[in-house]
Amino acid sequence: MTAKDVTEPVAGNALQPAGEITWQDGDVPFSPYFGDIYFNPKDGLAETRYVFLEGNNLPNAWQEHENFAIGETGFGTGLNFLAAWQCWDSDPKHSKRLHFVSVEKYPLSRDDMIRAHRSWSELAHYSQQLADIWPHESMLPGVHRFSLADGDVNLTLLIGDAIESWAGYEGNIDCWFLDGFAPSRNPDMWNPDLFAALANASNPRGVSLATFTAARIVRDGLESAGFEISKRKGFGYKRDMITATLSKPDNTTETPHLFEIADDPWFNLPRPSKAKSVAVIGGGLAGAACAEALKTRGVAVTLFEKAEQLANAASGNPTGMLEPYLTADDAIMGRFYEAGYRFSHHKIKKLADQGLVEADFCGVIDLATSARKRERLAGLIKRLADKTGLVETLDRDQASERFGLPLQHDGVFYPSAGWVNPPSLVRAFSFGIDVRLSTTITAIGESEQGKVLTDENGASYGPFDAVIIAGALETQMLHQTRWLTDQLNPVRGQISFLPEEVVPKPGNGAAIKCVLSHKGYITPARNGMHVFGATFGRDDTATDLRQDDHAFNIAQLGKVLPEVAAKLSPEMLDGRASLRTTTTDHLPLIGPAPDFDAYLASYGDIDKGKKGARYIDAPYHKGVYICSGFGARGLIGAPLAAEILASEICDMPLPLEKALMHAIHPARFIVRGLKRRQITA
Repeated sequence: MTAKDVTEPVAGNALQPAGEITWQDGDVPFSPYFGDIYFNPKDGLAETRYVFLEGNNLPNAWQEHENFAIGETGFGTGLNFLAAWQCWDSDPKHSKRLHFVSVEKYPLSRDDMIRAHRSWSELAHYSQQLADIWPHESMLPGVHRFSLADGDVNLTLLIGDAIESWAGYEGNIDCWFLDGFAPSRNPDMWNPDLFAALANASNPRGVSLATFTAARIVRDGLESAGFEISKRKGFGYKRDMITATLSKPDNTTETPHLFEIADDPWFNLPRPSKAKSVAVIGGGLAGAACAEALKTRGVAVTLFEKAEQLANAASGNPTGMLEPYLTADDAIMGRFYEAGYRFSHHKIKKLADQGLVEADFCGVIDLATSARKRERLAGLIKRLADKTGLVETLDRDQASERFGLPLQHDGVFYPSAGWVNPPSLVRAFSFGIDVRLSTTITAIGESEQGKVLTDENGASYGPFDAVIIAGALETQMLHQTRWLTDQLNPVRGQISFLPEEVVPKPGNGAAIKCVLSHKGYITPARNGMHVFGATFGRDDTATDLRQDDHAFNIAQLGKVLPEVAAKLSPEMLDGRASLRTTTTDHLPLIGPAPDFDAYLASYGDIDKGKKGARYIDAPYHKGVYICSGFGARGLIGAPLAAEILASEICDMPLPLEKALMHAIHPARFIVRGLKRRQITA
């Protein structure tokens, strides 16, 4: 049971604890704010097993399943999650994968969570793994996805209010752990809106539910949402508890929107069939990330790349910044890239610790080089004042000390950030994948067995159950995505290489100790070379090295490191130029490929304001998906995009809330154009 769902004001949008945690009977956490304990002081683990595992017929319910998803209304100490994980791990007939999706408004600290688990030595193995990935210092509102047990167990945390979080999430949940402080202690959570949200996030094939309480407000609320209620003997001294089921009505088809008619059916995702083989077109970071995410789920992947090597474009740069994209407000773009950075950092850090990726989490200094930048960073700090593990302020002297050379501006420091060698990340993602180099795919066709790809020489590949288009501008050349010509734009970027010996070394340490971000950036030395830049040449598709671009990079560097820049000339520098692909609204394209003509025929009159219930579900090119348009943010966007698409294709709970899923959906440009009458049917 957990502290959440209090509608108290939250300063600066940061998460604040609802009262201090105190301890009873040694290691039993207690919330003075709610006046309630987190779990049964006699034996919380036994109660969890009785109420939630037995109450949902576990382990029997997940046997013979490919995927099984548990939804929960209060993560608290994570005890329910650990008990479910242990039960699943101990069952030789368990589902191939276990998904646990839970909500929490006030996450406990790592130390408090570890202390709360101390009473149960049989959970120590699982508790330690949870503690290792628990990022309390950076736990912002939104969806957090974690992979455990080599990808077989996924934990998805919705940080925020339980009602709002579940109402904004599509989970396909198979069973519910309806947990939280007692209704008498936390009546705001036990609300009809919550029960309706749980029904709408349930698996269309049916769902079970269990809760420790038998309070009338809970029985009535669940019944009003369509659940069939049963009473069961409560645990210990409790007289009764509730179990419930929600079955698919006989007169409905199996769709992902069984209990609710969507207001925006043009964003409804297709119901996936079992995908055993998938083709990925594009051997950069996005394509390799998609291949890895699918391979982890047991899918056979073939990766096609038109060049002679992987990571040939922007993903081939020797050093890239792994920097969070944080905003002072709740803007959609900030929310997506905040989630992307969280996911990328966790994944890349794990690979780096294993020696599979070259990276250095040395931190990034973001300088306030203008009044506008200073205002933005001040708003950021106001919002995240208590998240010093994510961002902290630096005055000029502190920034100089952290960086290693004198700086003339104050700024902020991202201690978890740093740099990555993108080619090593692409190699790690593509390890064990069937890779076809020097293969330009020109068409995606249909056969009775699935998708068939054709290359420029007329050779065919396949069949495949699905295809992900993860290329750059070549995305516009395929029939299914040709309509994106006006939405995808090339941006040329040239970086410059600076020999390490050019930079003065004060003292005995490295001259540059962390990444410096301003209007450009410069990295610490790797293999005797710093990387700095970069240019942004819009609508320029050439990749030749240019003296003018080196001169531009030197001029930008001179604004923050004038003594270093004064030693440089364009003629002495080497570098690299490559293309990035951006979209017109600066958000990537992630999702199923819309059938453009069918969209126009189906939704040609949505500018007239008719309700969504009047329209059919979204028409797509069956089995075709898009992953493109990251611009310069591929490192913090592509791994999460791959997780999204792999979850869609394999019918698993999604790692993002609905609002963000809609914001990155490829069909947004068609819908927007129709509503604004910029596109006509």
